[in-house]
Amino acid sequence: MKVLYLADRLSVRGGADLHFRQIIEWAQEMDWRVSLAVGRVDPGVRVPEGVGLIRVRGLAASTATGSRLESLGPLIESADVIHAQNIMNPEALRRIVSTGKAVVTVQDHRVFCPGMGKTLPDGTRCNIPFENADCSVCLVDEAYRQQVVTLTKERLKAIGDATLIVLSNYMAEELAAVGLGHAVVIPPWVGVGPLRGKSGNSFVLAGRLVRHKGVLDGWRAWTDAGCPLPLKVLGEGTLTEDLVGADSLGWVDHRRCVAEISRARALLFPSFWQEPFGMLGIEALAQGTPVIAAPSGGMADWVDVGCIRVEPGDIPAFSDAISHLAEDPEAAFALGEAGRVMVGERFCRRVLAPRLVAVYETRWSRKKGN
Repeated sequence: MKVLYLADRLSVRGGADLHFRQIIEWAQEMDWRVSLAVGRVDPGVRVPEGVGLIRVRGLAASTATGSRLESLGPLIESADVIHAQNIMNPEALRRIVSTGKAVVTVQDHRVFCPGMGKTLPDGTRCNIPFENADCSVCLVDEAYRQQVVTLTKERLKAIGDATLIVLSNYMAEELAAVGLGHAVVIPPWVGVGPLRGKSGNSFVLAGRLVRHKGVLDGWRAWTDAGCPLPLKVLGEGTLTEDLVGADSLGWVDHRRCVAEISRARALLFPSFWQEPFGMLGIEALAQGTPVIAAPSGGMADWVDVGCIRVEPGDIPAFSDAISHLAEDPEAAFALGEAGRVMVGERFCRRVLAPRLVAVYETRWSRKKGN
């Protein structure tokens, strides 16, 4: 099988980008003929050895344009299966899907939401389907709103005939609400760490340090708890300077991030944004680190084990959870170990990769049948 992977970019940041690279490496192990085309490559990215990388700059565009897509044609014609991720250019999507060979992973709200990822300005979830929403609450400027709404409609129309993959049941529900009810849920897979000897000695807050990620809520909860364990902050963003008293490590690569989380008493995940999946939480659980989570969006698929659930914005409850785990390392250890076992049962490659194989083979057989 010849599999062509397409993306807007290759990046070292973000859980979805990490999973995309993992899929490419896995595909190589399957002895398929793997090729890769992206719009841009961020500094520091390691392309999997043996994979030919082709730059198709038009794949990085977020608007409908055929500019710089000329080299895409021969690539998509020669592939048996085309797997596209995070491509927002409707013209590129139309060309890819028209081949009848397309598998499209939808891990970005911009396919069905013109605003802030199905999150209203007050931090609550928007439950109005796109076709019935005027979006003026989030997009005040009328001209800009019309432009983005039109672009979103073009993206939705472009992917309609593709085989769709989403990372969570939440994303499947959102696509079903706009008439695309055929998405297959295949979460990201992670490697499970060894059994920990003891509970960690810090709390960790990681990711983009911006308002909708609930960063200030997590920091305030830690501050109010007054616990002796430090708060380590991994990431960059506009709120970095506001996290007084925390140990800010800045952006760190994935290996360092996992190492820090594996030594933590718990990961703080206070996001009120509708997370497409929340891969950082699964990675923490895979290392035996419990998660204090404000479950939003796709996080609902994994917060049932190894986590203390707190309603988004409930800082006192979040603070109580921090105090509880700070005072009871044995409880933290037991909670984290339950999460580690759960990840091994539900979110490991052994369980999830066969689902992706089935999607590819079904798409390929349909094309051959035509």
